Amino acid sequence: METNNTAIRKYNVRTTFGLMEAPEHAEIPGLEPGMKGVPPSDATYVFDADRMRQLTMFWVGGFKALLIEGDPAAGKTSLVEQWHARLNVPLYKVPCSPTTESYRFIGQLLPTEEGRLQWKDGPVVTACREGTSVLLDEYNTLDPGEANALNMLLEGYSWTIPETGETIKPHPRTRFFATQNAVDSRAAVAGRNVQDVANDDRFSYMEVDYLKPELEEALVLRHLLAGRVDKAVAEPIAKVCVLVANKVREAFRSDAAGVDKPLSTRAVLRWAKYTVMYQGVMKTQGRSGLHFAIRQAVRMSPVMSRAVRETITLVAGYDENLVS
Repeated sequence: METNNTAIRKYNVRTTFGLMEAPEHAEIPGLEPGMKGVPPSDATYVFDADRMRQLTMFWVGGFKALLIEGDPAAGKTSLVEQWHARLNVPLYKVPCSPTTESYRFIGQLLPTEEGRLQWKDGPVVTACREGTSVLLDEYNTLDPGEANALNMLLEGYSWTIPETGETIKPHPRTRFFATQNAVDSRAAVAGRNVQDVANDDRFSYMEVDYLKPELEEALVLRHLLAGRVDKAVAEPIAKVCVLVANKVREAFRSDAAGVDKPLSTRAVLRWAKYTVMYQGVMKTQGRSGLHFAIRQAVRMSPVMSRAVRETITLVAGYDENLVS
C-alpha cells in the first residue's frame, strides 16, 4: 500500500523522546500510528541529546541519505530503529554482506503460480513508493559496484526499472540510512570496503561514539529494572559495569597491551544481566559475581580477560574472591 497521503503528525520532543532539556514546544514530524513496518518501541532505550540534534537536522532539513559510522555495538542501528518507532514511520531493514546483490534491495522478477514472471519490489523501491525509510546495515560490506546501483535514488532522482519500464520517482519523504563500522577502526571487523567516492558523496555523515557514561548507566539500569531487579541491587551493578567498560575502551584506544577490542554497550548489558543472575550463588561460594559473569558475557583472549578482571577489581574494590 502506498502511503503518500498518510497524515503527517508532529511529535513533541520532550514527551516522545524523553529529552527534557529540549525546548518545551519543540516538535518533529512523523506519521499517524497504525502503519505496517514501524519498528517496535523499546521503553528501555535512552536517547542522547547530541545524536538527536544531528538526526533532527537531517530529518527536517529534507536531506535524503545519512551514513552513520562508529565502533561495533555503539548504538548505530538501534538509534535509527527507535527514531522511527517513536515517529511511527515504517523502516525497511536490509542486512548487507559481501555477497549481497543490488536486486535484493531494489527488486526482481519472480515466478507466479501461473508460471509467469512478475516484478516484486525490494525494500528500497517500496520505501520510494511509500515515502518511508530504508536502513542498509553494515553498508561498507557491500561490493562498491552493487552500492553504486543506489546512486540515483539516494539523491532523489527518478529511476526506470529495466525489467518493466516503470519509472520510480522517490517520494519526498523517503529517507535512506546506512550504518557501518569504520574501515580504519582498531576493532577487529572484517570484510569492510571503501565505497566509491560518487556513492559516498550522496550521504550526509554522522559519527556515533558510545553513550555518555551517565546515559549508558541509565540504559543498563532501565534494562535491569525492566527485569524486576531491585533498584538497590541494580544501581551499583550498572555503575560498576559502565565504569569498567569505559576504562577498557580507553585502554583499547590507547593501544594498551592485550586489550584488542572495546566492551560494547551490548556486551555491558549482557554482563550486567549475568551479574544479577550469578551474584547470589557466587557469594555463597565466596566468589564475585561480577568477575565470574564477565567470562560468559564476552569472549576475550586470556590476556584481555586478565586485564579486564583486574580493572573490575580496581573499580569494584574487591577481587574475584571478594577480598577488598
